[in-house]
Amino acid sequence: MRFGAVPTISMFVAAGLLACVSNTHLTETTPGSGGSSGGTTSAGGTTARGGTTSSGGSTSAGGTTSAGGSTSAGGTTSAGGTTTQGGSGGSSSAGGTTSSGGSLVGGTTSSGGSSARGGSGGTGGATSAGGSTATCTDTQPPNQTNPCSDWKTWGNCATSYLVDNNYCNKTCGRCSGVVGGAGGTTSAGGSSARGGSGGTTSAGGTTSSGGSAGAGGVAGPGSTNAQITGTNGWASRYWDCCKPSCGWSSNSNPPVPSCAKDGSTRVGVDGKNGCEGGGTAFECYDFSPWYDAGTNTAYGFAAYNGVACGTCFMLQFTGSGNSGANAGAAALKGQQMVVQVINIGGIAANQFDVLIPGGGVGAMNGCATQWGSSTDLGVQYGGLLSECAGDATCMKGKCTSVFGNVSSVLKAGCDWFTGWYSSADNPALVYKQVSCPSQLSGKTGLSK
Repeated sequence: MRFGAVPTISMFVAAGLLACVSNTHLTETTPGSGGSSGGTTSAGGTTARGGTTSSGGSTSAGGTTSAGGSTSAGGTTSAGGTTTQGGSGGSSSAGGTTSSGGSLVGGTTSSGGSSARGGSGGTGGATSAGGSTATCTDTQPPNQTNPCSDWKTWGNCATSYLVDNNYCNKTCGRCSGVVGGAGGTTSAGGSSARGGSGGTTSAGGTTSSGGSAGAGGVAGPGSTNAQITGTNGWASRYWDCCKPSCGWSSNSNPPVPSCAKDGSTRVGVDGKNGCEGGGTAFECYDFSPWYDAGTNTAYGFAAYNGVACGTCFMLQFTGSGNSGANAGAAALKGQQMVVQVINIGGIAANQFDVLIPGGGVGAMNGCATQWGSSTDLGVQYGGLLSECAGDATCMKGKCTSVFGNVSSVLKAGCDWFTGWYSSADNPALVYKQVSCPSQLSGKTGLSK
């Protein structure tokens, strides 16, 4: 006999689970204006190729060239570095100095950047409108390797993880004074007209070769934690409000705590399950998942078969979806979560059914008893996200409307799903068993 059993979501695809469209994210960049052709001369004519004057003469303002270059018949330049026809020695400062100033956000090459025509910035370099802001800056999400422009491309600007922590305000357009938006990155990685030897752009993602960002970038935010190897698996979701199977002394020593109808008051060890008639023992609200910035890891609880109560596993998400590609699963690529097993269910051998408020009641429903029969519980298998047909914005609104007046802890767990978890639908993962961290064992009393 099992308690709190949760069937695999993949078994109920025909019952309404949505598999979203695959979305591979690459860094997007925007061409800058670059330097026009080098310095303008007052008496020597306009420079034709990277600062080379056609008939000599001194330049009116020092004859500043974007990457130097010798004059054909004399004339002084303010920033030296001679080239024959651009050569390989005239590295560009940023593809040409901008005529309207502003900070150089992206486009500056870290090495090389030589041009075929005198080092002028043929396809980018400086930002077209200065690239700076008057009152707004970006704060990067901690421990993440990708710039804010990637998070915007992935459609994460509206997630609570970014909004509530004021991350990426400039790029996501959440404050005034933005000049040039998220521009300043070059379409060719900051290299000149013919690619040169390239380099890495400061905000355009790592270039693959020739300074081009076209084949670079990462599909998701990734994790700076040490990557793991392990067994392939996947994660479904549920929240049935029931007392977990590890809540009985016959199943676990010590048993996992159960709570009264208020979700926070601990009750007797072997109290009757709230999923049964007259039951008074329910899931405790603080078993909701959360993200810890200090360890760059998420924590939570799950149903999993075949191990002792209290066993912990590290999950690392691969970026794929078990029941179909979806943008949320792609955005999770590389991220890590540690879960502690406190329940069992009718699930696959490699499946973790993660406790997430609004994740669906599954086979056993104690939520109608705990919260009232009029509570919006979503689709039985898939919950509120399935009810929203995979729409993350709809799901975020559900977190507020369903849990806003029930529990701030449950709402935070639901917001975690739309934020850090990116509303991922059945993400694929690799996993391995680990020692239980205090973040989890402190809540259950179990340490394996």
